[in-house]
Amino acid sequence: MATHKPSNTVVVLDLDDTLYKEADYQASGLDAVCRLVETLYGKSVKQEVFRLQQVGERDVLGGICKVLDVPLSVKESLLWLYRLHEPAITLDTNISTTMQQLELGYQIAILSDGHSISQRLKLKALGLGHLQTYISEDHQDNKPSLARFQIIMRDMPAERYVYVGDNPAKDFIAPNQLGWITIGLRDNSRNIHTQTSIHFNSTQLPKIWIDDFSQLIITISK
Repeated sequence: MATHKPSNTVVVLDLDDTLYKEADYQASGLDAVCRLVETLYGKSVKQEVFRLQQVGERDVLGGICKVLDVPLSVKESLLWLYRLHEPAITLDTNISTTMQQLELGYQIAILSDGHSISQRLKLKALGLGHLQTYISEDHQDNKPSLARFQIIMRDMPAERYVYVGDNPAKDFIAPNQLGWITIGLRDNSRNIHTQTSIHFNSTQLPKIWIDDFSQLIITISK
């Protein structure tokens, strides 16, 4: 079987739950909120945040407002603190090693949905801020739209395009339509979004699944 030259391939990567675990970002953000709240209000809310998480409460920031006995409108400020904090997240060793190997030969870009500053703060914390980045807020465009994928094809001409993501609900639809190689990184039980819905159809699923990010280079070199 013929192998492909790395220089003729653009590897485009999702961010959240692909390069790091989004649950770690959530924990980092809530910790930042708790620390500033204690500084400003003189009251620790860490135990209440832990309790709310344990019972599956989705509006944790609203719960903090109740504990502080402040108007619910304060939640907006807490939310921006969460979004603008400098996250305590890192690349796992196998992902860091694979990224270094990819950068030796392949063209690489990040395509991710989210707020421009929040996503860039994540990339900075992960040591990936130098990569070409296509964030939904910057382009006013969310997956599964084709637009950003087409912009990458314009900006980074190549023979092959690979997209690596984790969420079948939206990650692979557009690149599948464009004839890209789509690779799904299997959940290790810590992902935010499910990969097991019976409602996913062939247009939503990646062409290839891998169990570990370290398998990526050998997969795309075939």
